[in-house]
Amino acid sequence: MFGLGQREVQDRFSMRALGRKYRFEPPHFGTLVPRILQQALPWYLNRKYGITQWEVRGVEKLRASVDAGHGVLIAPNHSKDSDSVAVGLISIPSGIYLHIMAGWHVLLESRFQAWVIKHSGGFSVSREGADRQAVRTAIDLVARASRPLVIFPEGYVTRTTDQLETLQEGIGLIARKAAIRRAKEVGGQVVIHPAIFKYQFKGDLSEAAHPMLADLEDHFGLAQNNAPLIKRLEYAREKYVATLEQKVLNVEQTGSLSDRIPQLIEALLTPLEQEWKRSSSMMNIYERVRRLRTVILEHSMECPSTVSEADHLRRHLEDCTLALHLACGNPAPLRNGPTAEHFMETLDALEEDTRGSIRTNRPWRLVIDIGDAIPVKPKAGSPVPQLREALESQLTSLTAELNQPLPEGLS
Repeated sequence: MFGLGQREVQDRFSMRALGRKYRFEPPHFGTLVPRILQQALPWYLNRKYGITQWEVRGVEKLRASVDAGHGVLIAPNHSKDSDSVAVGLISIPSGIYLHIMAGWHVLLESRFQAWVIKHSGGFSVSREGADRQAVRTAIDLVARASRPLVIFPEGYVTRTTDQLETLQEGIGLIARKAAIRRAKEVGGQVVIHPAIFKYQFKGDLSEAAHPMLADLEDHFGLAQNNAPLIKRLEYAREKYVATLEQKVLNVEQTGSLSDRIPQLIEALLTPLEQEWKRSSSMMNIYERVRRLRTVILEHSMECPSTVSEADHLRRHLEDCTLALHLACGNPAPLRNGPTAEHFMETLDALEEDTRGSIRTNRPWRLVIDIGDAIPVKPKAGSPVPQLREALESQLTSLTAELNQPLPEGLS
């Protein structure tokens, strides 16, 4: 948990939940533990994630909503696994404690982590089913204006810092129901603050990338050479996709990654949807994966399985994970004007997919930008389209400000 060299990635796709019955974990409301954890948070973010610099912008906007007595939701993008920890940085300059809706799989990683999350105001949600208790808790917290509630509307770690994935409608449902109840009971208002987490790599890119690329080249049996870093990373990424094609399709495809990756995703998901009798009509990849995970985990809880059947279910979950990972990445050629941040996120993702861990490079700078409040009208339509527009505007602005071109000689 506290390793300096490299860290295991979060169990984002419910492997630890296989065969276990979900139990809702409610939040705690004390302030002692959050106050203590605040003091240790910057140290922990540095040690585990390499975040040595951080800044929270727009604190005054959040403070104004809380002081006005509004029920408040904070809706950040979710590009890295550090987001769910780093969100606590908002409390340091604002003095405002938060509630966080956390995936049950995160609480399963360790008893210590589960204790910290719950005593910091977090509570569990099962992403694989209709978790009515979590939804009722979220609505109640916002309607009572207990503390601002953080929900990551993309629903999963996207691994792409410069683009948003589809926003799930859950946050809109919670916001509208809380607004209806709050207007009826106290005549108050509910607002959503969009928030962007934007990471900037401040270290020596060549020094960080060379050992990672050397390990990948060794893993794929590629000859190490003096080619520019971008070409070496593209070779490794091509080899990774070709290896998957041999495994999944039994033949290596030709053409661009933009054409080949969708074929891989279909080859992974279509057989699972046929076996588990799940339609994929008009659904994005995340929703297809979520529905498959739901039925697989439900089956693992309801039907006692042999070791071989448990392995079979685990392989199905792994294929779901792989499909979503492939869908998350930006397949565009890196040589087409990449930034240092795009380069590093591509390299980190490839290392995660091949090794199951990510080494902690430093230093990273994190800027959290809290946007203007979006009022939620009780009888109006979903606030999600307006939320997406606000998030995209903030992300575009921060990307233009913080993204850095690759140093000369690396491309």
